[in-house]
Amino acid sequence: MKNYLRWTAVLVPIVLYLSCSIKKGEKPKEITFKTLLEELVNREMLSQHPGGLWTQHQASSYERLSVTPADPEGWYANHDWNHFESIEEVNGRQESVLLDVEGPGVITRFWMAGDPNRKCALRFYIDGDTIPAWEADHPGALIGENKEVGRLLSSRSVEQDQLPINKGARPGHNLYLPILFDKSIKITSEEPTQRPGAPNAIFYNINYRLYHGNVSMESFSVSTINKYKDALDEVNGKLLKFQQQKPAAARIPGEERVDQAKLTLQKDALGELTIEGSRSILRTLLSMNADDMNKAVKDLWIQFSFDEKTTVEAPIGLFFGVGDQLVPTSDWYRKVDTNGNMASFWVMPFRKKAKVRLLNKGDQVITVDLSVASGKTKWSPHTMYFYGKYAQKLDYQITASKGEDYNFITISSKGKYVGDTYQIQKYQGGWWGEGDEKIYVDGRKFPDHFGTGTEDYYGYAWGHPETFAHPFVGQPIGQANLLNEGGTTVNSRTRGLDAIPFNQSLRFDMEQWAWFSGEIDLKWACFWYGL
Repeated sequence: MKNYLRWTAVLVPIVLYLSCSIKKGEKPKEITFKTLLEELVNREMLSQHPGGLWTQHQASSYERLSVTPADPEGWYANHDWNHFESIEEVNGRQESVLLDVEGPGVITRFWMAGDPNRKCALRFYIDGDTIPAWEADHPGALIGENKEVGRLLSSRSVEQDQLPINKGARPGHNLYLPILFDKSIKITSEEPTQRPGAPNAIFYNINYRLYHGNVSMESFSVSTINKYKDALDEVNGKLLKFQQQKPAAARIPGEERVDQAKLTLQKDALGELTIEGSRSILRTLLSMNADDMNKAVKDLWIQFSFDEKTTVEAPIGLFFGVGDQLVPTSDWYRKVDTNGNMASFWVMPFRKKAKVRLLNKGDQVITVDLSVASGKTKWSPHTMYFYGKYAQKLDYQITASKGEDYNFITISSKGKYVGDTYQIQKYQGGWWGEGDEKIYVDGRKFPDHFGTGTEDYYGYAWGHPETFAHPFVGQPIGQANLLNEGGTTVNSRTRGLDAIPFNQSLRFDMEQWAWFSGEIDLKWACFWYGL
């Protein structure tokens, strides 16, 4: 079953790609460590559909009892650790195989939890070589604490060795370094003794691209990081500089024109700013003021219309990544401070006209300085519009230790999924986030992405309440993660190299699985590009 699903996921895009005309003698597209680092920080690239050149996949340690929704007990099985593709003998050692796939391709994101500092060798075998191209005697040295890679590309969710809420637990570890392979990659782990308990086990999510068609791939090796040190330093510098900038001060390359409006919005009032021409919105900044700023974050909605079609409609708190409270956050695409400055850096192309609207759905007066920076754009058959959709489930009745899938988003078109912001409000103690993401691409019956827990999807682990803000994952509020009381948690994940293209459809279901029964309120916003 697993091999059938894998080959279906691989062969369908190949057929689609080869069905396009490839000119005889066409030069292969060169893919290197440097080109992928450049793509990682190129926001405009997100708006371009790969056209079948590559597809995005995921391997994870989800419990293998999850085969079909027709078997609820298996589908919602929750022991999502130490489930490997196989156990093999490699060079006389017993090694657990996390991923074994043929290329060409690239690892785009690697998340891991358990105890990444415990002796447990992690090894990357590339292109069939029996000598690892990359290895360490404990996973954290590669995945979350690799000083050679840099803090923003190899990071822990929080810089704490011990998490106070769970003795022996550690933060989630994230790696965004591209690991390229031409023919194949095998990732294994080896531990001195088997430790089946969750705190000392291995939880993992590995996102990877597979390329289809005419590409030239430069595989990762022990010398890659040193060879491209200048490019790696440049990307780390860009990420760090941007993370440190305030929302009102941040600028990005390509800004040529700034349109502004001062708006005073009474109850039910709508303010609007129009941008003419064939352009791309590069930065959207609003500076807001109201008597109750947290209420304003919930009541003020933002809309984007491109070429006479509204594609984005959401409360500003969910759009900018902070939920229902005005708290600071920063990622590669959004920034917010406690003074009411909220900035978006999603690139939004349009052919003729764009409109940015703000609607006050509350009963207090809200004043806003709206500033929209744009630059020139060049449309191609692969250029897409930006979309954002808000949804909610209020008074959602859940049952302890019983999983249930609900739909995050269903998209019936061609596009690329690029991120989401999620908020939960609970009214009692207990942990809420055991549910797995299940993402189906182009109508396939089994999820292409089957995760290991909601907090894992958002880059942390063990439900820790500490706040964090990284370029591609963040938790600006973590109160609902406290086990002895109610509260709110807000999580965000935005995507770069791990964006998910689709040719016909994408369905994203999130599983709700908690340790307690009662009512919760869920709110979320999903973001994608579409044709």
